[in-house]
Amino acid sequence: MGKKPATITDPDLAKVGVALQRAAEKARQLGFDTNTPVYIFRNGKIVDIVAEHRATQSPKKRKATNSQRKTTSHQGKAQSKKIR
Repeated sequence: MGKKPATITDPDLAKVGVALQRAAEKARQLGFDTNTPVYIFRNGKIVDIVAEHRATQSPKKRKATNSQRKTTSHQGKAQSKKIR
């Protein structure tokens, strides 16, 4: 016979799963936006999903993305910086 699913009675613990999923999505988006590696564990291997995403992008789109990166000045303002 199967086990009965556990019931979480603590309201804070009940929200943990949703909060972790939201944090993971934000981490993925930040990695894609800033071209920073984001590693996950998939099929017994550690994989960089940002590198996978870059490999599947069209060359034209990849060139436009890589030629301009955002940097932050000391005052906290975002600036575009062209990379040669």
